[in-house]
Amino acid sequence: MSKKLNTSVGGTPTNTLFNYFSKSPAVDKKNVVPTLKAELTHSARTACEKENLKNGKNLELENETKPSAKRKLPVSAASDEEELGGRRKRKRIIQPESESEDEMEETKSEDDFSGDESDYEPDEKEDAASEESESGDDEVNEFTENKDLEDDLTASKGCRKDKNYNNNNNEPVGQKVKLAEGSTFQEKLKNIQSNVKQDAAYDDIVTTSSNLDEPVVWPHQKLEFLQSDKIKDKEGRRPNHPDYDKSTLYVPEKFLNSLTPGVRQWWVLKSTNFDCVLFFKVGKFYELYHGDADVGVHELGFTYMRGEFAHSGFPEISFDKMSTILVDRGYKVARVEQTETPDMVTERCKHIKATKFEKVVAREICQITNRGTQVFGSQCKIGPNHQPNYMLAVVEQDEGTFSNYGICFIDTSIGDFHLGEFEDDKNCSRLLTLLSHHMPVLLLNERCGLSLRTQQVVRTVLGGILREQLPSNGAHVCSAEKTLKLLAERYYAGNGSNDNWPLVLRTMQSDLDHLGLTPSNSYKLALKALGQCIFFIKKCLLEPKVLPMARYQLYVPPDQLAEAKPAVASNLRRLHMVLDSTTLSNLRIIGEEHTLQSTLDHCCTKFGKRLLHHWLCAPSCDEEVIKERQASIGELLRLPSELQEMRAMLAPMPDFERNLAQIHLFGNRQVKQMAHPDSRAILFEEKIYNKQKLVGFMAVLKGFNSLTKLPLMFQQCESPLLKRITQLAPSGGVFPNLCEELRYFSTAFDHDAAAKTGVIAPQPGMDAEYDLVMDRIDEIEKRLKTYLVEQERHFGCRVTYFGSDKKRYQLDVPESHAHKANKSYSLEGQAKGKKPSRRYTTAETKVLLKDMQQAEEAKNVVLQDLARRLFEKFSYHYELWKQCIDCVANLDVLGSLAEYARQQIVICVPELVSGVDQPFIELEEGYHPCVNASTYIPNGLELGTKTKAPLSLLTGPNMGGKSTLMRELGLLVIMAQIGAHVPAASCRLSLVDRVFTRLGAQDDILAGHSTFLVELNETSLILKHATCHSLVLLDELGRGTATYDGTAIAASVVNFLANLKCRTLFSTHYHNLIDYFHNDRRIALGHMACMVENEGTTDPTQETVTFLYKYTAGACPKSYGFNAAKLAGMPQAIIKRAFELSKKVEAIALQRKITAKIVASPGEKDFKQQKLNTLKDLLQQLKMCHV
Repeated sequence: MSKKLNTSVGGTPTNTLFNYFSKSPAVDKKNVVPTLKAELTHSARTACEKENLKNGKNLELENETKPSAKRKLPVSAASDEEELGGRRKRKRIIQPESESEDEMEETKSEDDFSGDESDYEPDEKEDAASEESESGDDEVNEFTENKDLEDDLTASKGCRKDKNYNNNNNEPVGQKVKLAEGSTFQEKLKNIQSNVKQDAAYDDIVTTSSNLDEPVVWPHQKLEFLQSDKIKDKEGRRPNHPDYDKSTLYVPEKFLNSLTPGVRQWWVLKSTNFDCVLFFKVGKFYELYHGDADVGVHELGFTYMRGEFAHSGFPEISFDKMSTILVDRGYKVARVEQTETPDMVTERCKHIKATKFEKVVAREICQITNRGTQVFGSQCKIGPNHQPNYMLAVVEQDEGTFSNYGICFIDTSIGDFHLGEFEDDKNCSRLLTLLSHHMPVLLLNERCGLSLRTQQVVRTVLGGILREQLPSNGAHVCSAEKTLKLLAERYYAGNGSNDNWPLVLRTMQSDLDHLGLTPSNSYKLALKALGQCIFFIKKCLLEPKVLPMARYQLYVPPDQLAEAKPAVASNLRRLHMVLDSTTLSNLRIIGEEHTLQSTLDHCCTKFGKRLLHHWLCAPSCDEEVIKERQASIGELLRLPSELQEMRAMLAPMPDFERNLAQIHLFGNRQVKQMAHPDSRAILFEEKIYNKQKLVGFMAVLKGFNSLTKLPLMFQQCESPLLKRITQLAPSGGVFPNLCEELRYFSTAFDHDAAAKTGVIAPQPGMDAEYDLVMDRIDEIEKRLKTYLVEQERHFGCRVTYFGSDKKRYQLDVPESHAHKANKSYSLEGQAKGKKPSRRYTTAETKVLLKDMQQAEEAKNVVLQDLARRLFEKFSYHYELWKQCIDCVANLDVLGSLAEYARQQIVICVPELVSGVDQPFIELEEGYHPCVNASTYIPNGLELGTKTKAPLSLLTGPNMGGKSTLMRELGLLVIMAQIGAHVPAASCRLSLVDRVFTRLGAQDDILAGHSTFLVELNETSLILKHATCHSLVLLDELGRGTATYDGTAIAASVVNFLANLKCRTLFSTHYHNLIDYFHNDRRIALGHMACMVENEGTTDPTQETVTFLYKYTAGACPKSYGFNAAKLAGMPQAIIKRAFELSKKVEAIALQRKITAKIVASPGEKDFKQQKLNTLKDLLQQLKMCHV
């Protein structure tokens, strides 16, 4: 028995909700202790006497003594008839928790959350929850006595409990029984002893004392099969086994058989979902037991409920809140629902020879949720987060120096499936780019299915996400063939003219197989990855919820070109600019804070934010598309009132993309057709959920109604793109006409009544099945009226129908005319008083009643399914709604870019120039887009123009702004190619196909890469994939190794890029490079300007450098590192000593240069003069080196 939490100082609350699960295990009658005296200890008796003496009272316990520990004492079992006839409330006598207490608690079974720290607090109007809260013992036949108390769905039976009183005796719950009241206590002990003697069974009593300083040891912490050195999966494999399945747990059969039916049910579910937190439905509450209760206490702020083992819980209505918290913190949550009522259990047990474990309401896992499998069902609201939560499956075929990858990433909340297959280099460049653009929250891969280099990527880039390893052998191994077979059998059956395969999947099938069951060799890995996603979705019980709304899209790496050598391609052939993972990170393009995305994001809708993210990850390389966007933004700036009106309209819009997926789920008939557990789940708050469904549905309809105003709002627009996304087809646009569909749904049912009742009552003509049933009811009512007229003629007086429900349509005939009733009239009753009458039924009234009951039952069936069919009908027009959303998303992003431009001090429209032989950039007074323009010094530069070389060798003092200039240039180019206005006085450029960056210095410890190796990996990528249309930003290459090695590598890279003629900014502190390339026409020299005071002094601490942050032509003679040392606060003595050493090193280098010049061949006369001038300069520099 575990130590009980101290309740005297903020410990366990006094509620005992569902203490059925806190019952002791079944008693072993071989170890029965015959008398209560043997159980008592001397210390307990002494403590009791001291307590009484302290309070000035004398309580003599001669033959009866106080129990030495809290426990539950069994009560003699009743007969089967008594057990089925009713249930008995049991009481638990509990030892006081400290010596300061002179009273014992008599804990009664009561559904009370008043002591819980959760948000929930029941009132007197609330339905009582399941009677599993009753405390008691584990009799062998638990079901027959308690009818498994957790299955008592009192809400369905209309039972209520007062929260302050016990139903049996109306005594206050948790009343204190004073020890001083000796007679009362002795009577209770005698009663208990008599029951004990009759039953001859005791629980083993363990004397425990609670102390706040002592940790509580719960029973589950002592179970042998849960210990780290004993734990196994369901197949008996230990964690060190290669096929160990951490999602399952071996639970001994002997242990299971010793449990009560309800507890056993929990352990059986836990054994197959050991990595999940079980939200175990008991009545109207979700309960957490054992280790799951620990999670509830630590993560959700619950408190342990009173009982023998760890136990916490919360009401059903709070499921969304609690599950969201745990999922966001990385847990997997399994929702366990009751799928039977007690009446259904009774009916089931009549047809089988039921064991005690079968006499319990069925419970099934209805959904397993983690970060990557979020689906917004009836119990979950769509959250505020707009970012997609991708589940990514990766399949790799290692080819030694390169790998082939099959990938599939999906967003279960929307139903988008992206799958593709590609070849990747040894640095996993394309895989890293994929992860940067679509960062997953969950990774799926086969055990031992990834190469070492891919595992390094997983450890470094994906170190903070969830991972699920799938079996690599056995029946559950996924393959391309299995994937196609499953999809063909369940979703895309048919061939020939009836073929309904999505286009993307059709292209991945072999042309030789018309059934579509054979994969193409080029997409086997992609289809296998899709199969892994489907396998995991199915494991989480989401297949019928996600796959029916799946929309498949082919993923192609952004740098993948048709067969042509990129380095010699004269024309730009990409549709989108390539931004790899390194560039996205170095330039801080995407992210939540201080990034280009956060700067430009003024979107009003969540789907607009997602589209902006896509634009930034893949800027356009289509000049026409870019110019259309520029024109649209310009027109929005010229129409400020329309811009603000449009933004005000879009601001309250819901997340339509996720709403469409949610409505599709609500209308999905496959959940019921595939016998999904959710179709059988019993939800006690279903009325609330139905209201929420309809309120959300009506909010979506209201949102679409508002969007129908856009064509009128922008009817005067002239820019082609703005006209296309806001105008209807007759006006040359693609904005869909929603009026007819919205009119149907607005008149299909009474919206106000539906919001109040949660039930849809359709208007006539809106639903054929409902109209048919109502016509049938009207016809029966006409027959009733006709028959009533006939009876009035027969009796010669006024006759009415009497009765309700099953006794309706009795003929109420006045007593004075009742003598006319013949043998065909059956007397059912009579009324006396002032107007006596007799009530009759006839064969005709019985037939009419039966017909009416059948019609009403059919009406109820139709109404129950009507909401689903209404949602299903809405989903039939999915393409129409999606087209509208796409138009509005584009409009929202354009409005966001216009709002950004409106707020800038300096702004311009970039001029795109095509058809030039030499790609170029001309930037005048450009600002960094993420920095406040009022504090930023603008810069301009030219690369690749007629007067400037495409490669600029950039020097300047430390902290002079070299890296900032490079980042500014990269971000402005990206902004220009998404169509945005840029913060600059002017900007002209030819299109850029890819931006490469090598900025900053950092190592990759997890991958085992040094700082220099990281630099060289990034540089290698540039040298392999750069074209003449690329923009290359290289910052201080070679600084991670020896000076000579670094200088040589930097010089070689500069020479390669100069030959390639791509636009390049190459910053360096290697001034030897300046000497080497100063006369090279392929290369322009530039530096970040500065002003230096006291430069010639021998004391470097007196030298002052003022940064001007302006890009200027020419080279900078020094890097002024000692100024940076002074700014960093290094000791002056250290700086001076370093200055002396620097001069000595510089003198040695100058001496070598002078010697080399002297021994060089004399050459021509002009060369001699140049040589003399150079020697004079070197000698002058050497003279200055003497300190």
